[in-house]
Amino acid sequence: MKRHSRSNSLGKIGDPSYDSPVTNDYTNDSAEKRSTFDSVKEYFIDYTTNSNLHGLKYIGEKQRTFLEKLFWMLMFTSCVLVCGSTIMKLFKKWAENPVIVSFAETSTPVWQIPYPAVTLCIETKAKQTKFNYTEYYHLYRNETTFANLTEEERNTYEDVSMICDDHLAPTNGRETSMANETIENLRRISPDMNDIFLACKWKDVPRNNCADVFYEVITEEGFCYTFNSLGADELFRLENLHTDYNYLALDQKNITWTLDGGYPPNSPLDSYPWRGSGYGAKAGLTFLLKAQAIDLDYLCKGPVQGFKILLHNPAELPRLSEQFFRAPLSQEVIVAVKPKMMTTSEGLRSYDPERRQCYFPSERYLKYFKIYTQPNCEMECLTNFTYARCGCVHFGMPHGPNMATCNSGKMACIKKSQMELVTVEMKSGMAGDGENDTIGEAREVALRCKCLPACTSIEYEAETSQADYDWKSLFRAYRLPMNNETVEEDSLFARVFVFFKEAQFITSRRSELYGQTDFLANCGGLLGLFMGFSILSVVEIIYFLTLRLYYLLWKKKDSKIDADLNNKRLA
Repeated sequence: MKRHSRSNSLGKIGDPSYDSPVTNDYTNDSAEKRSTFDSVKEYFIDYTTNSNLHGLKYIGEKQRTFLEKLFWMLMFTSCVLVCGSTIMKLFKKWAENPVIVSFAETSTPVWQIPYPAVTLCIETKAKQTKFNYTEYYHLYRNETTFANLTEEERNTYEDVSMICDDHLAPTNGRETSMANETIENLRRISPDMNDIFLACKWKDVPRNNCADVFYEVITEEGFCYTFNSLGADELFRLENLHTDYNYLALDQKNITWTLDGGYPPNSPLDSYPWRGSGYGAKAGLTFLLKAQAIDLDYLCKGPVQGFKILLHNPAELPRLSEQFFRAPLSQEVIVAVKPKMMTTSEGLRSYDPERRQCYFPSERYLKYFKIYTQPNCEMECLTNFTYARCGCVHFGMPHGPNMATCNSGKMACIKKSQMELVTVEMKSGMAGDGENDTIGEAREVALRCKCLPACTSIEYEAETSQADYDWKSLFRAYRLPMNNETVEEDSLFARVFVFFKEAQFITSRRSELYGQTDFLANCGGLLGLFMGFSILSVVEIIYFLTLRLYYLLWKKKDSKIDADLNNKRLA
């Protein structure tokens, strides 16, 4: 029996004369792919042979063994990975910490900056001879005597409670009130300037009247007095504020000093805001304060009587409810001032404020203040947040004409808002509150605050010391009478000296840790260290991927056209 072989059973596939279209197509595709692969391989070898990157030429050299090529390929890949990882760490550092704070190369004389604004408030909020707050406290809280109080007495008591300790404010009092009426009630019973100041000296020159250097300012502590602060027109955007009352009684015009630029060149030494001409007690501010023992109230502000004092930037509205030091009665207080100034290099202006952690004056608009500082921003933010949470604001907060002013019935809400604003970003900051309709709006207000420091800021640190001030023994030594028009035997005094501790101070400077040039130089150093990389290496890669590749393909295309023409002629 004749057996058929497998080759015969497959027909004429093995026959060279058999023209199979499948075989031809497969062969043509394989040849084309192989030709393309060979071209890419030859082009890669050409690049590695001519490249100036370290190690690449050993990969492309034909006379190298496979083991040598594998070794250099692993080395080159390892260098690329290590270099890339190091550059990523460098980039992260440049992106997250682009700023460094250092000391300036030279010291700054104190006459180049303004003298600190000095704001003081007396702890006696209501003169007992005009309105006995302690007596009305007990009358108001007794159900029997409460009904006997007139509406004016109840309203006055509630108004005074706004500037006393928070826990004293009656929760059943008015929630809102007319701000101008509250201010007039407080003005009527509060000690005025003549009751507080006995004498003042500026740069060792006595002033006939302390009203020449101190001006009334309305704060959360009620009526206070400030020295060397900017005027209302320079500090506030008056067009956005209410017109019920003025926060500052000072209206200083033509002020040339700016927080960012300082004093103009050749400006006179007596320019406003005033600046110190030197250091020491005789180059500073001295004032003698007084109070009457009969007017002291130990309930409204507690057992510590005397005065609260704050040193601050002249371009800021003071908040003595948050920061202060005391000048007790029958004491002499010495205040040695050390300025702290921070400036920012122009090289950081192109950075995002979040990266440099400060605002230049033109970058942040405040609705109620003309000058951006961190305390001004926080004050405005507190106003907006309190209004969102309570529906009203404290009369000591700058606010617009359409905002209601709170009274004693809302003091608990005001105090709670201050605490919530600090913790608003915490998950439990406002949890469990019944006022759900206001939480979302208030949280949005708080998150919009972002009160970063100003890029140029000035702060004043106070070093205080004190000693007994025995004015009666002094009067006896001079054999002076203790009862006259300005001094009575029950008077209590406090004397305060405020002066610069040193003639110069060191300024801090916020500058670039890594600028764009530094970052580029560091990256170039790493690339050169690991790979021998340079700018020309980039040009070389671009050249091989564009110009050289184009001419190579163009030349190959011309060669193919010439070959086709020759084949047609032969046919």
